[in-house]
Amino acid sequence: MNREIFQPVMGTVILIVLLVGAAGCNLPLSPSVIPVNPGTTPGGAVETSAPVAPPTELPTVTPVPPTDTPVPIVHTLKPGEPGGVISNIHDADTAPVAAQRRASAGENYNADLFERPFDQSMNTYFPDLDLKNAALSRDDTWIYVTITLGGPDPKGGLLGVYGVELDVNMDGRGDYLVMASAPGSAWSTDGVRVWQDANHNVGSGHPIQADTPPQTGDGYETVLFDQGRGTDADLAWARISPQNPDNVQVAFKRTLFQDPGKYLWGAWAVDPAMFHQDWFDYDDHFSQTEAGSPLTELTQYYPLKALYAIDNTCRWAVGFTPTGSEPGICPVPPTPTPVVPGKITGLVFFDWNLNDTYDNPPDYPIASATVRVRSGGCGSPGGVVGTTSTSSSGHYSISVNAGKYCVDVNPNPAVSFNQKSPAVTVTVSSGGSANANFWYREVIY
Repeated sequence: MNREIFQPVMGTVILIVLLVGAAGCNLPLSPSVIPVNPGTTPGGAVETSAPVAPPTELPTVTPVPPTDTPVPIVHTLKPGEPGGVISNIHDADTAPVAAQRRASAGENYNADLFERPFDQSMNTYFPDLDLKNAALSRDDTWIYVTITLGGPDPKGGLLGVYGVELDVNMDGRGDYLVMASAPGSAWSTDGVRVWQDANHNVGSGHPIQADTPPQTGDGYETVLFDQGRGTDADLAWARISPQNPDNVQVAFKRTLFQDPGKYLWGAWAVDPAMFHQDWFDYDDHFSQTEAGSPLTELTQYYPLKALYAIDNTCRWAVGFTPTGSEPGICPVPPTPTPVVPGKITGLVFFDWNLNDTYDNPPDYPIASATVRVRSGGCGSPGGVVGTTSTSSSGHYSISVNAGKYCVDVNPNPAVSFNQKSPAVTVTVSSGGSANANFWYREVIY
């Protein structure tokens, strides 16, 4: 076919194809076919010639504000200065033995108590993670916790995550966690976060005590405050103390947990890489074999392994005197037995009828006689613990603590006798009394 014949034929073919295609646009669609991009009528209705299946109902989801959209934070109330301390916790000091690649006493893994201010190799000691002391004070609005550390990080500054755990109902499971990351020199909410254990499973099966991994609780799962974001932009703050560069101060409002006036608290210092709010209690997240130990005497676990660069305190009480049975409580010294003074009493007299007993008459009292009391029994007496003088009626009384004593007497120097009764050993109970009478005689040969 030459170029002149081909062109008219092709034109006819194209025209036929276009006409067929135009007719095909008006053919009815199969009921099972839904247009991918349906057109619309001038009124805006979807143009379709087949029934459309009803849409599947989706669950309602609360939109989450995008994290990359900055939300202005407006602060209206800032903490002041901490007042008088009402609760104080001392912690073990590892600095004196750190060069020996070990921690001081204070570590008790099975009781969720750690003393691990080292890197994993235990070659580097982190003073800024070595808790020395934590002190709590409060006013009408704020609770302040001042955490004293061993010093700056080897690179300079306080670079850890520091804060306080609160056990409001005193059942051993922490209820709130307030932590601040690398605080600055002025009060700020930057790096400060607050969590709650809303589902009450911190500590897994047994709070404070180590449970066999895997951990069953999810720790502090609810974020209440994130660097000024939350229902209260002023809820929690932190800074380095202006008085001491080794002190971190955390402040949070008493409205955080509707301060009941009585609760337990403890302090934490953790390396940022080791801090996980969902790992509480830490001794549930690892077995001790996995975690290792900083104590050289625990040879089966030493040295540190998976858990390192972390330190915390035991818990102490606010608003009440602990008995020692509270979960996680610091050691409570035994209540000392009250010391109730006792006394030694007696009579010094002239034994006229030589019968060793005071008979009036013919016997008579001796005034101004000196009574001496020595510690211990008369078989091996100790030092003098007290002296007294008899009254005009010959009686005496002297206060002493509970114990064994040796008592003797000397007459008034103006009176001469040639015999007297010997010293007497007496035992005095707490709040009790003992009696020791003494006679003098003049014997004529």
